[in-house]
Amino acid sequence: MPKHTKIAGFVFLCLTILAAPAVVLYAEGKNQADALPIRVRLLLTKVNPMLQDENYQKAAEILEAFKAKGADSDARQDYHHPEIFFTLGNCYLMLEKHEQAAAAYRSAVKRAPEHTGAWLNLGRTAYELNRLSEAGRCFFRAYETADKKKPAHLYYSALAHLMADEYGRSLERFDRLLRAHPQAIKPEWKENLVHALLAADKPRRALIYIRELADFYTGEKKRQWQEVLLHQYIQLEMKDAALKLARSLTRQAPEIEKWWKALANIHLNEGRYEKALAALLTYSYLTPLNEREKKLIADLSLELGIPVKAAPIYEACLKNDPDKNLLRRLALAYRKLGQPEKALERIKAFESHSGNTERDTDLMLISAEIYYALEQYEKAAESYRQAAQKKGAHSGRAWLMAGYAAWQVDDFAASRKAFDRAAGYKEQKKAAHKALKELQAMMDKK
Repeated sequence: MPKHTKIAGFVFLCLTILAAPAVVLYAEGKNQADALPIRVRLLLTKVNPMLQDENYQKAAEILEAFKAKGADSDARQDYHHPEIFFTLGNCYLMLEKHEQAAAAYRSAVKRAPEHTGAWLNLGRTAYELNRLSEAGRCFFRAYETADKKKPAHLYYSALAHLMADEYGRSLERFDRLLRAHPQAIKPEWKENLVHALLAADKPRRALIYIRELADFYTGEKKRQWQEVLLHQYIQLEMKDAALKLARSLTRQAPEIEKWWKALANIHLNEGRYEKALAALLTYSYLTPLNEREKKLIADLSLELGIPVKAAPIYEACLKNDPDKNLLRRLALAYRKLGQPEKALERIKAFESHSGNTERDTDLMLISAEIYYALEQYEKAAESYRQAAQKKGAHSGRAWLMAGYAAWQVDDFAASRKAFDRAAGYKEQKKAAHKALKELQAMMDKK
């Protein structure tokens, strides 16, 4: 889920307050009925036309000058009245002087803790300064201090805490919103509630809202939320629900390739390879496949006994990715097709183009197996011996098979030597001793 970088809708918070006439500039709150001192009322009446004309700099200068007079005045509380700081903060906010605005709003709420408008605009300012945790606290205080509770303020608080990665606090605000204003919840609010729940590792609780959003939206947004829902089913290992939804989506919109890919992955994870291949083939008709997807189709085809489908895909993939594991599977496909010579041909071509002076052990073993199957025992014995001389877990078995291959052409000396070497490996010791005993018995008869 994408993380939000901007909260839409904050810009109106100060504008609605600034548009009011001076006599009601004191924001909504529990001290709303308090009468403004005459000095404050006169000053706000003076600066209000400047605010209406958007001459915020001039208004701020007048307010700052008035505030400065309070330093030596007996009526300091008038000159430092919270409404003076509130209006000054509004000027600085409109001038985008956010630090000064924040300082003014803090002074306002310090003197009038129930000043809803100051809390609201302090939240807006904190957001602009990327102080998201503070913004969340301020919007919540705005909600709490207001006589008429506005669900949007709770939502702003929840969203700010979400953006601050404070998922627990964000969910506390969302829960308060759900309890107090269930009818006010907008779809976009539910979207961010889902973000919060997933971020807080509460995906099961998020499912009900994801389903609602997938049902509510249309077009691309509907598909996005359907995809989120399907992903959550898979992540939560709700296998039946995931399969049912994926099947439903492919029926509702068979032209959308992502649903077929999801269905293929679900079948693949459950080992239903035939159904996975069928879904992938449909997917391939709707969109070009990347290399990984092509290889998967080839692997499934090979696994399901359709080498004729797998071989050409491996051939094409090898041109772009000369990988020995691909070559190994291509060789197996040709062997299943009854074309072992073609497998050997591809291995030789691969080795000649690789540029390596030393042969690859795995490819030597594959070649040896094919030679043995073709009853070309001398070549098989030589390939097994070359592979066995390269140390690894394969060495014991390679010596054992070299012995059997040499035996097939009556090269008893080479056979005995290979079995002796195989006997030095724990896994092949028993088989090697048995072979040596049988070889000796046969030679004694001769």
